[in-house]
Amino acid sequence: MTALFDVHVHLGRSDTGELYYGLLERREYERLMDAAGVEQAFAFAPMRTDGYRTANAELLADCEAGDGRIRAFARLGGNRLPVAEPQLWIARRALRARLGSLAGRGRAPDVEPGTLARYAGVKLLPHLDGVPDDDVFEAINAAGLPVLTHAGRYATPRFIERHILPRLTGTLIVAHLGAFPDRERDLKDAVELARREPRVVLDTSGIWIRDFLAYAVERVPERIVFGSDCPLTTPAVAWRMVESVVTDPGLRRRIGHDLAADLFGTAAPTP
Repeated sequence: MTALFDVHVHLGRSDTGELYYGLLERREYERLMDAAGVEQAFAFAPMRTDGYRTANAELLADCEAGDGRIRAFARLGGNRLPVAEPQLWIARRALRARLGSLAGRGRAPDVEPGTLARYAGVKLLPHLDGVPDDDVFEAINAAGLPVLTHAGRYATPRFIERHILPRLTGTLIVAHLGAFPDRERDLKDAVELARREPRVVLDTSGIWIRDFLAYAVERVPERIVFGSDCPLTTPAVAWRMVESVVTDPGLRRRIGHDLAADLFGTAAPTP
């Protein structure tokens, strides 16, 4: 059984009312970890409409109170939103963000001052939370934190390459193979980005189309990490999807564990 790293877990409660976020507590996920053989996981608060300062602080404290197997990512946002497609609701959000920025109101910080370096990484949801400003990216880079960004519909790999990657000096994890929920064009763009950019890796979360995963594994097998998107599904079920495509034991181990272990400075398991 492959020891797993799960780089994509939602812990806590959303205030949006969407069923797919649900409520996943740390101890509940720890039981799911045990069942799936996950030895380390990286978690962030689910989507909220009232900002992330409280949710981030609560998650960080909860993870630090645990046994160290779950580490917190800080959920950050900003005033720059992708209007990559003619979606009126995104255009309205972008306009409100722009007007707020021009009025000098800006966005309240999403983490307590001086705590960013205590997080294991940063999570972005560009089309709903916005993209942080340059000062925040400077702090991310100074702390040496990897960034995990939602990708696919409304936040395309092309937007990410243009507006996020140039502001980072470290690793960028592009979630959902860049193609959430079923975007073939975005899948191909994300795979090409990972092929060209050594700082970019793709996570397997949220894509349940076998041929999409097979396409990415065939072209950039060394640039893929495992993510379950729990509680959208459990890590055991998500890993079975990967196993159905990846038959080579060495590649399974790299995707399921070793690449993430390298990225986060954790030693790989003994074969």
